[in-house]
Amino acid sequence: MKIKIAVVGGIFWDVYIYGEKPHSAEILEMCGGSGLNIAYGLKLFGFDVSFFSNIGTDYRADLILSELKNLDFNTEYIKRVHGETGHHIALNEKPIAVNRGVNKVPLEIDEEDLRKFDYLVINTEVPPESVYRCIDLLKEKTIFLDIGPLANLKKDTKTLSENLLVIGNQKECERIDCDVIKLGPKGARWGELSVDGDGIDYPYKIGTGDVFDVVLITSLLRGVDRLQALKKAVSKAQIAAKTTKGAFSKMRTVCDEK
Repeated sequence: MKIKIAVVGGIFWDVYIYGEKPHSAEILEMCGGSGLNIAYGLKLFGFDVSFFSNIGTDYRADLILSELKNLDFNTEYIKRVHGETGHHIALNEKPIAVNRGVNKVPLEIDEEDLRKFDYLVINTEVPPESVYRCIDLLKEKTIFLDIGPLANLKKDTKTLSENLLVIGNQKECERIDCDVIKLGPKGARWGELSVDGDGIDYPYKIGTGDVFDVVLITSLLRGVDRLQALKKAVSKAQIAAKTTKGAFSKMRTVCDEK
């Protein structure tokens, strides 16, 4: 029987612009948001994934839901909330505009629905009260908490549950206590364990943290030891940063070599 994973996080419509001249620029548009990216990546690795999130009532929401249904992605727990779908625009891999839209609205999640799952993954693109509530409902189970750049959580998140594994990048982990620290081209660290990256600043950085999370979580749930799980996550994140534009596109390639 497949492992059942609940993922809680945000949905965005991502626009990536590459180039310096308007009439020769490359424009890519796709589904996005770290929560959705992670959920889709875990699905591709074969887990039974349900995604809890808000989406707007605009045309971007229609595009996203249509694409997810075409990908056979479970949209049962994605709730349409009156307002704008999250929107993210990046120019040459640097975010230049972000509208969080209905990601700012607290999630309405039924307790019985959430308790059906074996594991919980939360990304902090959702409001803090939603993060705290979900952790409280499933605190007896293993919970992976991915810290985003705007996370407004108390520093000692570990007091929320003894089964909580907190993952973030170096800057985020200066504000919030983390277990696993993503160091970009320098690799990653988990307590006394450290894995070096190759030190190369590859061009397609957006979404590499999501790749890292998906590979790390998958490895741990498959019984891989912590050091090897870190190595796999660092390696896959580097490959994605080197080869693939767009965060959601990275999810489509991350499990090519299982």
